[in-house]
Amino acid sequence: MLEWTVCKNCGKILDNSQNTCSSCDSDVDKIHMDYLAGYMTNLNFLVKTLGIFTPYCDSIRDLDNVTLESLIIDDLFKYFAYLGLGDDRITDNELEFINSLLDTSFTEEDILTLTDLKISREIPLSFKCLHELDLCGVNFDMTELNTANELYNCYKVFGKFFITVDNELNEDVFKLYNDYIANLEKSLEKENVELKPIKLIDTRSIETAKGTDETPESSTLDECLEELNKLVGLEKVKKDVNSLINLVQIRKLREERGIKQPAMSLHLVFSGNPGTGKTTVARLLAKIYHEIGLLSKGHLIETDRSGLVGGYVGQTAIKTQEVIQSALGGILFIDEAYSLTSKSDNDYGAEAVDTLLKAMEDHRDDLIVIVAGYPALMEKFLYSNPGLESRFNKFIYFEDYNDEELYNIFWLMCEESNLTMDAAADKYIKDYFKMLYENRSKNFANGRAVRNLFEEVITNQANRLAPKSNITDEELNTLTYEDFLVDEND
Repeated sequence: MLEWTVCKNCGKILDNSQNTCSSCDSDVDKIHMDYLAGYMTNLNFLVKTLGIFTPYCDSIRDLDNVTLESLIIDDLFKYFAYLGLGDDRITDNELEFINSLLDTSFTEEDILTLTDLKISREIPLSFKCLHELDLCGVNFDMTELNTANELYNCYKVFGKFFITVDNELNEDVFKLYNDYIANLEKSLEKENVELKPIKLIDTRSIETAKGTDETPESSTLDECLEELNKLVGLEKVKKDVNSLINLVQIRKLREERGIKQPAMSLHLVFSGNPGTGKTTVARLLAKIYHEIGLLSKGHLIETDRSGLVGGYVGQTAIKTQEVIQSALGGILFIDEAYSLTSKSDNDYGAEAVDTLLKAMEDHRDDLIVIVAGYPALMEKFLYSNPGLESRFNKFIYFEDYNDEELYNIFWLMCEESNLTMDAAADKYIKDYFKMLYENRSKNFANGRAVRNLFEEVITNQANRLAPKSNITDEELNTLTYEDFLVDEND
């Protein structure tokens, strides 16, 4: 079985005997062919999806019944053979790599016979065909896409792994690879093939995401920080977030002054029970990062498994890409992220994770992803994929609110609704939250539990007052002990 050792942090391909990265001293992971096959599967799905436009593409009509998928395989074969013969021999591992990835059965003799060591400097025909398909898709109002760029990324990724398949790196072959990719990039640019998504003038609204407002109310940095620090409780969270903000501000200052600095991932893991303010803090963080120039828009897109995962192969990549595009310039907040790595049959959550990881790399300068959920489950989620572990290395833990904080939250809700409590009600609610906190379950609902109680109490108040004929303003604005008495049989 073909295997590579890869740094979890910087992605460098290492000697298989290494346990830590020689460049950044980070942990390593083992990568197999199925990792590369994921790139190929994604590319093939995009090609099939855009296949409806082939009648409109001159380059594809001229292929004389050769499918576009076959053309891509043929061009990749020539590319691998060219690199493989860079040291005048094809090894068993190189042959296995080619046949495993391309689902072919070439022999060493085939490669020696079919390969031209002086590979053409013109871009492979498959790129031209894909670029035509992309342009047709845009003309038919499809969302951002660039299959030519997908193929270009495949060439880069596949080439890196191919030239190291024997766990050694020949300098001449490495130079061939670098020269080929550099020439390919120049040739694509010369042919006006964009190496980034082609953007539409009007981006459609994303139905699968929750809260897609891309123009949040403008707030100054001081206002955002004040709002953050006014939140009830969350003292450890506030300290961690303020430290993170300070770190980002100093990095921006160093960057503006041209000072070299180490790479750093700003993606976050928010762990904790429901109702502990995770979404609220994420929304404030998006605004703050916008104010300090880290994000271009500063909005928050909140989604979950249902907004990312489809019901059949390929649909998931499209849904996930749409949500990602809506989040560019801001923060993508994925609640209960661990549900993406379910091990059940016919589950496409892994496809969403792979699409997400690629987007995080492609848009690392203007997209931050926050994954959230229960602490223990989030830990399993991160361990399920080496790419997740390397990109999510900053954790903020949201502790349960204590009884005093729950009491203060309830009072804030009252004040926002112009309500007060009489002395008996105030004493009751203090004792109630003390009992609730001391007997809370492992998955305590925190602020949600307070919100549910508040809504129940004001309903009880309405039922108490409705039969009265003359209701004073004081009665309308006061919650009494009676409003907190809940029927035990309910």
